[in-house]
Order: sequence, then C-alpha cells, then structure tokens
Amino acid sequence: MYILEKYKKHNRYNDQYDEVYNYLLTCCDKGYNEHFHWARFEWMIGHPMLEADQLDHIVLFRNQEGVLEGMLTFDTFYGDRYYIIHNNNECLVREMVDFISGQDGESAIVKVNSKDALLINILQEKQFVQKQIEEHVLQIPLNRQYTYHISGDYQVSSEDFALDKYKYQTVIHKGFDHQGMPDKNEEQYVISSPHSNNSLKIFAFDDQEYCAHCGIWYTEGETAYIEPVVTIPRCRKQGLGRAVVYEALNRAGKLGAKRAIVLSGQEFYYSLGFQDSSEFALWGK
Repeated sequence: MYILEKYKKHNRYNDQYDEVYNYLLTCCDKGYNEHFHWARFEWMIGHPMLEADQLDHIVLFRNQEGVLEGMLTFDTFYGDRYYIIHNNNECLVREMVDFISGQDGESAIVKVNSKDALLINILQEKQFVQKQIEEHVLQIPLNRQYTYHISGDYQVSSEDFALDKYKYQTVIHKGFDHQGMPDKNEEQYVISSPHSNNSLKIFAFDDQEYCAHCGIWYTEGETAYIEPVVTIPRCRKQGLGRAVVYEALNRAGKLGAKRAIVLSGQEFYYSLGFQDSSEFALWGK
C-alpha cells in the first residue's frame, strides 16, 4: 500500500514542487515516461491558463518511507488527464489504475505511452482499450553541431541576449495565429519558472520584431524538451524555424543533453532530422 498525497493548490510552487521536479527528472530519460518530461510539468504550473483550482487532483504516491515513487497528473486542464508517471513497479501501477477507476468509474481515461508495456498489460486486464493516438514523441540526437543559414535581414539571438518581454509575448501571440496584439500590461505568454533559462530561449529577429522562437528546457540528464516553436506569418518559409530549433539543439547539447524531444507529429520536425521515439494514446473503458 502506498501513501497518497494531494498536490496543494494554494501555491503553485509549493513545498512539494521541487520534489516533483526531481522525481520527474529521474523519469524523463526512461522511454515509457518520456511523454511527460519535467519541463512539461513546469510549463503547466506556470501557465496562465492552468486550472489552478484543480491542482489538488494531482496525486503523489509515496512508499512507506515517504519516498515519492509515482504520480497522477493532468496537463494544464483537468480534462486532459490522467498521466501515470511511475517507476515500473507493478504493485504501484495497479494501485494507481485502481485509484483512477475508483475516482471516475466507467468514464476513466488514461494517457499511455506506447513503450509502457507494464501499464498497457494492466489496463487490458482491467478492460481498458486504446481509443485514439494523442501525440507523437519525436527525438533527435545531440552528438553533432547543427548548421543553418538565414538571410542577412535576420539575426539569431546570442546566449546573453537581453530579452524584451513584450516582443517575446508578441512572437508567440502572432506565431500561434492569434488575432490582434497582446496586452502590454499582461504577461500572458511569459512563464517565469524555477528552472527557466533565458539563454535557452532562442529568437530570430529583424529590425522590427522577434520573428521566430524556439524554447528548449534542460537542466541535467540526457533529455532536453522543446516547447514552444513559432514563426510569425510574414516571416514563414524563410528557414527561421529551422534556425532557431538548430540553435536550441546546439546550446542544449553544449550543456550536456544527449537528445532532444518534442511532442508533435508535424512534418516540419521530420524535415529537421527528428525521428519517432514513441507515441501516447488515450485509453478508456
């Protein structure tokens, strides 16, 4: 039996946060957990659209010594649940699946990595079936330097680049094809988090604005995580997306990462040299 503990919802970066970060850091190099990298949790916790009043639906599973061994979580919105992060212990995984079934009954859903043989076997035994593929996990090795070329009208930000928060907001806003302009008084897209590294926020820019952006998240271990990648409409089809992604890969590799992953099935990433690592799917009764 495991000790169950809810994540506290009154403070996003509470006393549990660092422990969860360290736990997820140990998990993200394992293939069956790679779809929920620690940076995905950190991005979620800092995101302005997080359903913060649902944070106590994140459940931590501790052993009898109080050591964190697994967690159930959603991703930003409570409806995007449950991600089962575990250490490949059968007793733990069974208890986690039973908890979800007890909470949600016949409507229970689980997000499952294609490499997670243990979880898949237990779900099948309990009459769950795969419903649909949610997303691909693509990877690329960082054992080489990636070269890129862009027009002389553009520059790529240096590691000590002085970030303009409003221009940062604007490139993401336009890059995701939102209409109008972001409010200067709101930092809707600027996520300040404990492990954010501004030198890993890469921009291509001209004399007007930031034109493309790639964020890559890395602290230690083998795996860096890419989120987000955007190019504003007027600057597309000019190689800027390739440039900022390749620059991000080079910087993460220099820091010690062995590979980078992205959650996407877009042809753009395959054209850069990314290959399928795994995928994750929705499973339900």
